[in-house]
Amino acid sequence: MDEHRRLAKEIELAAAPEQVWRAVSTPEGMSVWFVPHEQTDGRIEADFGGGSTQMGQVLEHEPGRRIVYGAPGPDGAPPMTIEFLVEGGEGGTTVLRLVQSGFFGGDDWEAEYDGFGAGWEMFLHNLAEYFRHFAGLPVANVIATGFTDRPGAAVWADLLARLGADPAIGERVRLAPEGVEPVEGAVDLRGGMLLGVRTRDGLVRFMVDDLHRMVSTTQYFYGVAVDRASRTAAWQSWIDRLTGDGAS
Repeated sequence: MDEHRRLAKEIELAAAPEQVWRAVSTPEGMSVWFVPHEQTDGRIEADFGGGSTQMGQVLEHEPGRRIVYGAPGPDGAPPMTIEFLVEGGEGGTTVLRLVQSGFFGGDDWEAEYDGFGAGWEMFLHNLAEYFRHFAGLPVANVIATGFTDRPGAAVWADLLARLGADPAIGERVRLAPEGVEPVEGAVDLRGGMLLGVRTRDGLVRFMVDDLHRMVSTTQYFYGVAVDRASRTAAWQSWIDRLTGDGAS
């Protein structure tokens, strides 16, 4: 990993600084737009689904303004760090800046960098959508992840076929994946191998990561009672069929 390689993102949010601060500095806040987080004895665990977790800790902390998280690097390499800066904007808005440092060296580092960039674009968009449509509501997370030997483009085409749609941004859709509840709402994210739908109760995302041969759905249900275990099992089964069947 190279600690001099940095990725920076910035977004203006329709929320007060204290709301944004809670969203980036608490496990409950991180869970509403990123992935489920838990904190125990100063250690933070992020759950990316399918049994994949990442441990980290707070390295620096300036209440209300700045927080830096760090995750261990492999084989004694420098840690990967994620810094959030919160600043009040105009008209009651808040500017959130994110800086991620430390990327794997080698031939794939540019693809790794681009992949993280695309991921943060999605997650920051989630945060904007949360404040715009669901602010203040608690979240129930459903995540399913799988891996495949097939090329990403083939898996993505298969995924869209199994959803029964290849919609454009802004289009209203009713996705009908086999074995799970339909997904109805407006397409709020679309690009590359990424599809996002904002439903009445939350956000649903589908993504294929070609570099890591990974397929995932990340779902957020706000202010509603959800059986997380059964929904996660159903979606994990759907992902497993997608990654295991090899073809539609």
